[in-house]
Amino acid sequence: MTGKTHSAAGILVGAAVATHYQLDIFEMTTSIVLSALASIFPDICHTKSKIGQKLPLLSFIIKHLFGHRTLTHSLVFVLSIYFVLHMIETPIYYMISIICGMLSHIILDMLTPRGVHLLFPIPIRVRFPIYFKTGGLMDLSLATTFSLVTIYVLFESSVKHLILNGL
Repeated sequence: MTGKTHSAAGILVGAAVATHYQLDIFEMTTSIVLSALASIFPDICHTKSKIGQKLPLLSFIIKHLFGHRTLTHSLVFVLSIYFVLHMIETPIYYMISIICGMLSHIILDMLTPRGVHLLFPIPIRVRFPIYFKTGGLMDLSLATTFSLVTIYVLFESSVKHLILNGL
C-alpha cells in the first residue's frame, strides 16, 4: 500500500479512538496525529518511504539488520511498542491510537502480494488470500474510502442531521 493509504487508515483510526473516548479538541488532534504517524512508522525499514527519508540513519540500520517488512511489520514489534508505551504510562486513548495505527499498516500490507513477516523471527510471510498491487486502483479506492469514513466518524451527528432533515 502507498503512504497515502496508510496515512488515511491511521487518520481514520485516530478519529475513531477520539470519538469513542469523547476527547477534547487538543486530545483529538493529538490522537489523530499519533495514529497517522504510527500508521506509516512500520515502513521505517524502507529507506525510500516517507518515514525512512525523515529518519535515514535509523531506516538504513533497520533495513540492513532486518530487511523490509520483517521486524517492524511483526507482532513482536507491536508488542514491544505497547510495553514501552505502558511503561511510560501513556494515556490509554493515545496508546490505542498508536498501536491500532501500526496494526492498520500491517493489515494493509497483508493485502499486498508480498505480505509481511507477521510472526518474525519465524521466516513465514503472511498475506490475505485476496491481495492487491500497491499503487493500483484498489489502493486508491481504499485511501478514498478511509478518508470518507473519517469525515463521517468526525461529523457523524451533523451527517445524520443532514440525512434526516435535508439541507
